[in-house]
Amino acid sequence: MSRRNKPQPQALLALVLSAVVVAALVLVARGCAASNASDQDASNAQQATDDQTVTQAPDSVSFCAVGDNLANENTLEYADSWSGTTGDLSYDFGPLYDHVRDVISSYDIAFVNQETTLGVYQGHGYAGYPSFNTPDSMAQAVSDAGFDVVNTNSNHTYDTWTDSILNAQKVWASYPNITVIGSYASERDRQNVRTVEKNGITLAFLSYSYGQNGYTQNQLPNDYYAVPWDEEAMREDMARAKQKADFVVVYLHMGTEYTNTPNEQQVEAAQACADAGAGLVSCSHAHVIQPMAWLQRSDGSGSTLVAYGLGDFVSGYHKPDCVLSGMLSCDFVRGEDGAVGIQNVAWHTLIEHAEGDADTVYLARDYTDDMASVNELLADLDNPGEWIRSKTSEVIGSEFQIDQ
Repeated sequence: MSRRNKPQPQALLALVLSAVVVAALVLVARGCAASNASDQDASNAQQATDDQTVTQAPDSVSFCAVGDNLANENTLEYADSWSGTTGDLSYDFGPLYDHVRDVISSYDIAFVNQETTLGVYQGHGYAGYPSFNTPDSMAQAVSDAGFDVVNTNSNHTYDTWTDSILNAQKVWASYPNITVIGSYASERDRQNVRTVEKNGITLAFLSYSYGQNGYTQNQLPNDYYAVPWDEEAMREDMARAKQKADFVVVYLHMGTEYTNTPNEQQVEAAQACADAGAGLVSCSHAHVIQPMAWLQRSDGSGSTLVAYGLGDFVSGYHKPDCVLSGMLSCDFVRGEDGAVGIQNVAWHTLIEHAEGDADTVYLARDYTDDMASVNELLADLDNPGEWIRSKTSEVIGSEFQIDQ
């Protein structure tokens, strides 16, 4: 058997040094890889942040407004029956809004005109036309329907006098989720412009009515239980509003009843509001729909959207033109210059439907011709479904998107 040669010391040293060098190279390589991965992760994170910054949506608030929420004698009968025992002074108005509740609630801010005062029962009773007096439970139904801003200033505010006005103010004050405009506790309260903040944008709301049924202004106790239209006062209010808000919405309760064309007072008042700085003017009172338009401000600072007539959101009247109403929708968007403007304006056709013991509001897009044919409020029309679409297109025109 042959013997292997014994390794020399020099050879062993060389082997050890080689192993050390290889191990060091491996550690360096791993360190570089980890460093590169960390750098890449940081780069990716920065890129994601940059991309997010670029694609982040601007401040934006979705908004909708409907017309007159009016509880006449027919509406009271429905609400009485829906609450259970008839005649027990318990009223449930909720079913009126069952088919629009989800849509209204989907907007950041939703507005309605509460045409009839939530008055006291004693001495007045609950009643429809001509001196309306509506049960307190209407407030709960309006809240549940998703409305955030409620106007309580109309020509019917004084129908059952000041005790009912004070009752209504107390009732609405118990709904902190709702901002109430148009009727105030004092002059100081009136001058405290109501605002709503959403998504970084603050909106101010002002309200004016052409007058009160059966009274001249000097026969009324004050100018704040129901704020009358006065251009000089509006300009003072507007100045306060613009100090507090990014955008001002004005509600005007005026117009010629049952007429699809705005009257001279509406046109002049809307233009005055625009010139003073309002960005949106919404009107109702005529009980029927009227056009929308863009008004150019006299100082050249831009344009103001006006909806001259949103119609009767709820009324129960057996008149086809009163059954047809509209919901205005738009987005308030902050531009690169910081100013808030209007985008995505649309008109959504609404129908009040009465059949048997049902009375409720539908969006026209959810309303079939078969449903229209059995609507008791449209019984005088030969083709009510077609009438709904053609009447809306005729009045609103082609300048604005119509959803129906």
